[in-house]
Amino acid sequence: MDMFVEKLDFGSGLIELKGEWDDLLLRSSRPSIYSSFDYIYTSCTHFKKSEEIFFLFFRAKEDGRLLAIFPVSVWIDTVHGVRLRRVEHGITPVTTEVDKPYPVIDRDCETACWTRFTGHLRKEFRQWDVFAFDELWVESGLNRHLRKLFPLPAYWKKTRPGPDSPIFALDGEWNDFWNAHHHVRSKIRRIEKQLGDRLSFFTTSDPEDVERCLDAYIATEQASTKKEESLMRKEKQRFYRELFPKLAAKGRLWFAMLYDGDTVMAAHVSYVFGDRVYFALCTFNPEYRNFSPGLVLHFRFLQFFHGKGFSEGDFLAGYAHYLNPWASYSEKTVNIQVRKIGWKNGYVAMRHLMGKIGARCKRPVG
Repeated sequence: MDMFVEKLDFGSGLIELKGEWDDLLLRSSRPSIYSSFDYIYTSCTHFKKSEEIFFLFFRAKEDGRLLAIFPVSVWIDTVHGVRLRRVEHGITPVTTEVDKPYPVIDRDCETACWTRFTGHLRKEFRQWDVFAFDELWVESGLNRHLRKLFPLPAYWKKTRPGPDSPIFALDGEWNDFWNAHHHVRSKIRRIEKQLGDRLSFFTTSDPEDVERCLDAYIATEQASTKKEESLMRKEKQRFYRELFPKLAAKGRLWFAMLYDGDTVMAAHVSYVFGDRVYFALCTFNPEYRNFSPGLVLHFRFLQFFHGKGFSEGDFLAGYAHYLNPWASYSEKTVNIQVRKIGWKNGYVAMRHLMGKIGARCKRPVG
């Protein structure tokens, strides 16, 4: 398919394309709340540092129809005194709260758009030395055709497994699921017996409740003994205070709370998009750790979404691996790195090799 590329820097001009963006996401190969306009625009607004961010819009030549949106960030790394330009997705898992980032691509032209994107990097936007994509969908056109898209001898490619996501089916019978998990049933019965009528489970998607629930979540998390939680930093709190009302207004945000009387034992935030639920944030009050309130809340929230038209619940990449024994399956990801073959990467590779040889030579003999 013939297509042309429009480049737009991050800024207010993107808002004019919000409608097209939202329409494309609904027919995309990998629809996700994390690829929505609201999520990406808000993330860039709050988390952009020194990197350059721009967006590539791919359109069909015949009618100008939007086929793909590739958010792109360009970072400057200094390695052994050499400045390397690194290209990544526009918002990255390391610097933001995005999970399994992915371009917005029309499902009917997934491979063609990845081919056009990598062609753009090879022939049009050539000011880069490293291309990296973490938490990539394994079935992506990039992963399946990587050797062809970045051929030798011009490029060096490396892939390694990325984090997995526990996925729970939400379209089956809850009783079948419930009866299959004795360990969780025993924990829930224990907390019900100990707390009695003081125990309650609360859910809401009411936009009027967002501020109150977010404040309760933050207070619970700050009381936790965990050192690095997603809402500890003021920067992230500001991000969520802007993002959550946007999502709640569209019915894409849910809070769940587990209470002992008026005290929050555990709090959970989920996003919904299409038929998928994203169990995004969870925290618990450390005073109740012996009751495993976080795990109890996970399963009460899963029960809440059963029978409501959702197909799967995604516990995201990397943070909830302890749920793997109960998950329906584990969704794999892959981390990809491509380096241009040239003097910059050659010099860095040589210095790296020399360092390894030097370290080995210093090892004691015997």
